[in-house]
Amino acid sequence: MEEQKPASLLKSSLTSGIYIGVALILISVILYVAGLMFETWAQYVSWPILLGGAIWAQLAYRKSLGGEMTYGQAFGAGVLALIFASVLSSIYAYLLYAVIDPSLQEQLRILTEQRIIEKGNVPEEQLDMVVEMATKFQKPAILATFGILGGAFIGLIISLITAIFTKKNPSDLVPE
Repeated sequence: MEEQKPASLLKSSLTSGIYIGVALILISVILYVAGLMFETWAQYVSWPILLGGAIWAQLAYRKSLGGEMTYGQAFGAGVLALIFASVLSSIYAYLLYAVIDPSLQEQLRILTEQRIIEKGNVPEEQLDMVVEMATKFQKPAILATFGILGGAFIGLIISLITAIFTKKNPSDLVPE
């Protein structure tokens, strides 16, 4: 009898990550077309996709393993899938800000300045310096880098939690 080869964590996570990344990009495109990218609530739209995507990636990997998966395997599948999704969506964000619509950088700078003024935490004589400093972190490459790092961190947190619920430890009973 031929022994079945275990599923590859990397391949399973990459496949799931691509689907999650495409979903994140589609949401971003919809927000961009609707002119809602910089709305405060829009930043929370991706959370259900990340949460659901991590669970989906973990369950898909568990299924490929034959229905049993340890906490570590579930955690790894979730983190890797969300890292791959973050890389994909960060590439899109870079292209959006650098190539597709470079005017978004100026719109983001203006919005940042307005929000700083509204909060009133910065004295007027320091406003230009603070806005200039914030603008340095709003370059497409830096936004993409922070998108990947942030996605990895969020993937870590989400996967630590969801792995608790998606794991299914191998049974101690050996079929006879």
